[in-house]
Amino acid sequence: MQRPIRHFIHSARHHMAVGVTTAGLLALGGCGSSDPTLYSLAPVATTQPVMAATTVPDVIEIRTPGIPPSLDRQNIVGVQDDYSLSTLPAAAWSEPLAPMVGHVLAADLQQRLPGRTVFAQNDATSVPAQAFVEVEISRFARDAAGLVHLTGSLSVHRAGDAAQVLSMPLALTASPTGTGTRAMVAALSQLTGQVADMATQQLQALPPAPSTDTRPQPHRSR
Repeated sequence: MQRPIRHFIHSARHHMAVGVTTAGLLALGGCGSSDPTLYSLAPVATTQPVMAATTVPDVIEIRTPGIPPSLDRQNIVGVQDDYSLSTLPAAAWSEPLAPMVGHVLAADLQQRLPGRTVFAQNDATSVPAQAFVEVEISRFARDAAGLVHLTGSLSVHRAGDAAQVLSMPLALTASPTGTGTRAMVAALSQLTGQVADMATQQLQALPPAPSTDTRPQPHRSR
């Protein structure tokens, strides 16, 4: 009557040892896996004449772009179509996408507006912004045919004058120079530079700043 009990105990110990060994092998396999390649957007030079109109505000802040969670993830979205998207398991952004786009856009805009101060939201600065650039992005990847898209909206307004907002849709495309991830990121950087070109035009088209003269006006006798 004791033999089945001993057989059960021996079998349980055997399965436990196998489980521990398997877990150890899986852990070792995980340690040996390669990390994904990290990619970053980069500023691009403008192809348009660099000249800031006198009406452009002196200090400009780039608000952190609005990016949906489906795009703002560590692994890069390789293909984004109307009903699906796929990520690249071996490729990841070097930092969160939203602040990275904001900083690259600020660097692009600084090149296009010499003599002005341009910074991204949450940067350490003591200078108050006189104008804001806001971007919403809904598409930031290739499509199934290989064309790279940047879709969303752009708006610009002076500080304290949110009623005078200049807004426009973004529907930009670029043909990458290759099929790899590096070529796609380069095309996305090029499209971000085009957003900076459009923001420059919008800043130059802003209506004049409202008068800040608060001195009492002289009384006119009738």
